[in-house]
Amino acid sequence: MFLNKIYLIICLSFVHFHLLLAQTNPINEIDVLSDTLSLNNPQALDLSLEEDIILKRMQSLDDSSPMDFTYNKYTKFYIDRYLGKDLKLINRMLGISAYYFPMMEQQLDRFQIPLELKYLAIVESSLNPKARSRSGATGLWQFMYPTGKEYGLNVTSYIDERQDPLKSTIAACTYFQSLYNMFGDWNLVLAAYNGGPGYLKRVMAKTELSDFWELRPHLRKETQGYIPKFIAVSYVMSFYKELEIEVFDAHLKVSERDTISFKRQTPYSLVSNMFCVSIETLNYLNPSFKTEILPEGEIIYLPSDVLMDVVRNEDYFYEYLEKVDNKEILVDEIRLVYVVQKGDYLGKIAREYGLTVPNIKQWNKRHSDNLSIGDQLILYIPDEN
Repeated sequence: MFLNKIYLIICLSFVHFHLLLAQTNPINEIDVLSDTLSLNNPQALDLSLEEDIILKRMQSLDDSSPMDFTYNKYTKFYIDRYLGKDLKLINRMLGISAYYFPMMEQQLDRFQIPLELKYLAIVESSLNPKARSRSGATGLWQFMYPTGKEYGLNVTSYIDERQDPLKSTIAACTYFQSLYNMFGDWNLVLAAYNGGPGYLKRVMAKTELSDFWELRPHLRKETQGYIPKFIAVSYVMSFYKELEIEVFDAHLKVSERDTISFKRQTPYSLVSNMFCVSIETLNYLNPSFKTEILPEGEIIYLPSDVLMDVVRNEDYFYEYLEKVDNKEILVDEIRLVYVVQKGDYLGKIAREYGLTVPNIKQWNKRHSDNLSIGDQLILYIPDEN
């Protein structure tokens, strides 16, 4: 009897301790499922019908890919998020992916890399080729400048090939291949892609661990969530029909584009005015150009109907560009005769009208910066109308 009382007191004390602990340390929203729930241990706890369906779908992904599609509390957290507050992102990704995924799959297949890695571009950039992080990582695959250069992506004042969907995808495939040769495990490849191979090697050496899920608590917070995010995005994108997710209509003419190169540097505005194609379309089709200028000789994309107009009117177009350069034709600008006042100088006039001193001197055939009161200067200023 005495022993039973002692046992009861101990149990009550244990319960009281955990009630206090729960008050001071509320359960994190990610701690919904047991750590042990995975494809390898589905009996770890009683599953709801919904969780059982998710687990079976994950199993089908896992069976059809060399990637690891583990279902645990971390992947569930991100699945819930993508099906909840981030659902609009998934709607949009389903619409835009039709534009990028066929090209990505072609390159991933060419390099004999799992096709599911295309979903990583959603985690990295939300399929925005002009995406730029605070650290300077750029493009669909978020290459930093040194890594981009190492894998053949050119960056100049006019062009950033990290923003070129095809070239950056080829570079990403090459990098994935290199990381797999280094680590031999796709989860570790993803962790290295996010945190850097040197960082991952140091953590692995320090902990003597080589399994991502065992290694996870020792990694940076961003890298801890990187693989669960990838798995969750892959799941939601793969089973969007079963999940009854609406596809956002991006109105992209995916199959109606072609390539061409111009014999001289060409501003977007002149292509737009001459061939009735919006500057937004030019930017979308050619994201690697940093300014709204098409460099001489660079291959660019145009809508097919626009490209046919360019081919049919190519000679006339170059004449048109020449006349615009010589100010015989004014496009989105007006001619202004400015009379020099007391206190004026070229730099002041240029700032006032948003021009450059070299342009003002060129237009007025001036070799000197000297001005006299009453001088007349020809200025070509933007037409705000």
